[in-house]
Order: sequence, then structure tokens, then C-alpha cells
Amino acid sequence: MANFPQSQLPISGLAGTVGRMTLIETDDRSRVVLPGHPCQKFLVQENSDGSVLLLPARVVSEAQAECDESPELRDLLARAATSRTVRKSRKRAV
Repeated sequence: MANFPQSQLPISGLAGTVGRMTLIETDDRSRVVLPGHPCQKFLVQENSDGSVLLLPARVVSEAQAECDESPELRDLLARAATSRTVRKSRKRAV
């Protein structure tokens, strides 16, 4: 077997190497650093075989989710934002 750095191990498949795995290690508080994924959120799925699946996630408020799911509400908000009666106050730099 070829020498690979411990952090980059090959993933073997039926047709040979199909990708690379990155070796990570938890710290004493069960935290993990994922190289190349700064400040991202993931859902963690622990499978019965002991494997862990990380699914990219984003968190939105209930109000934002309601707006995203309701075409009527999006239309109402868009019309309100373009209405002449809506004024946007701006502070001038001194």
C-alpha cells in the first residue's frame, strides 16, 4: 500500500479509489474542526452502524419561513415596499 499522510486516506470502492477521507479528531469537549468549512452549520445524523452523516443546514426564523412558503405574503410585502406611502428614513452623515 502507498504511503498517504494520515489526514488524507483514500476511500476504496469497487472500481478502486473513489475519493479522499479527512481524518478528524474530537477534542475533550467533543468538538470537531472541519477543514474548509468555516462558520457553517450542519445537522448530525448518527447511523446504527456508527457512521456519522453531516448535512448542511441553515436556520431561519418562523416568520421568514412563513414568508418563504406563502406567495400571497411575499406579494403583499413586495407591493407594500414599493408603495408611495412607505417612506424610508435615512440618517445623513455629519
